[in-house]
Amino acid sequence: MKLQQLKYLKAISDNNLNVSAASEALFTTQPGVSKQVLLLEKELGVRIFERHGKHLQRITDVGEKILSEVEKMLRLEQKIKAIAKEHVDPGTGVFNIFTTHTIARYLLPASVSVFTKRHPKINFNLHPTLPSQAKGGISRGYSDFSIVAHDVGADSDLIILPAYLWTLGLVVPEDHPLASIEKPTLEDISQYPLLTYEQGASGRERIDETFRNAGLALNYFMTAMDADVIKRYVELGFGIGIISSLAAKDIEHMKLKYIDINHLLEPCQAWICFSKDVILQNYMYDFLGSFSPHLTKTLMEEVLMNSNSNRVEAIFKDIKLPVY
Repeated sequence: MKLQQLKYLKAISDNNLNVSAASEALFTTQPGVSKQVLLLEKELGVRIFERHGKHLQRITDVGEKILSEVEKMLRLEQKIKAIAKEHVDPGTGVFNIFTTHTIARYLLPASVSVFTKRHPKINFNLHPTLPSQAKGGISRGYSDFSIVAHDVGADSDLIILPAYLWTLGLVVPEDHPLASIEKPTLEDISQYPLLTYEQGASGRERIDETFRNAGLALNYFMTAMDADVIKRYVELGFGIGIISSLAAKDIEHMKLKYIDINHLLEPCQAWICFSKDVILQNYMYDFLGSFSPHLTKTLMEEVLMNSNSNRVEAIFKDIKLPVY
């Protein structure tokens, strides 16, 4: 069994069993990948993939179990490389942030600016993730962190930390009847077609819960994950929008009015997530402290020593999170 063969298995799985796409991602040839997979299956004495002619149809039951272990082994490989790299040249490395468009645009710039000045030799990358991806949207690489504004649920492979609280704001056309009301009620809002986030986002869940508890039905005209898209369609007169306050306030050069609705909707939770296999380097501690000041190195070390979810919750019980 060779490590490269395991990488081939992972690439095939990641590319929907398309061997051509997997070989391209690995910068190698399709026949070479297929040959190595067959050699591995022969060595193990089991079929990892079910085939129809030359095409892979699905992953077999035993193949699913094997791939689960393969992912652990490849993460361990990354971890070993990270340990060595930190020892050889602690000033270099890779840092990947997976997050949403709104977080990347409105919250990250200040932290990224500070980080890149302190660590100019660190390769910093931003990647998109969507609430609809749920658990699958949380990357688990040795240098990967996810900052998300949706509930990722319990996951024994992840460290999940409260990052901040975020509020929702209302945007309406400048000539809309609600534009003249300083503090609209839930009933006022329910009278109009609503544009907001898709199901899966914690903001959408907060909206649904609040109006449901008030016995009010909402007329969802459109849902989208990009707040700028929602604002544009509100500006065109398709309804009113409820989105992150950060994005809702950014309406310069748009024919919109922002209305504060903190009296109606409680703040939502945002999270920082990373694999328990990650070895936190000094530059990672720097970023965490810059983005979420309560995540000090001392607190993070305490979290890593007590990674049980109940213990982590107890650690953050009395910490006041920033609100945006």
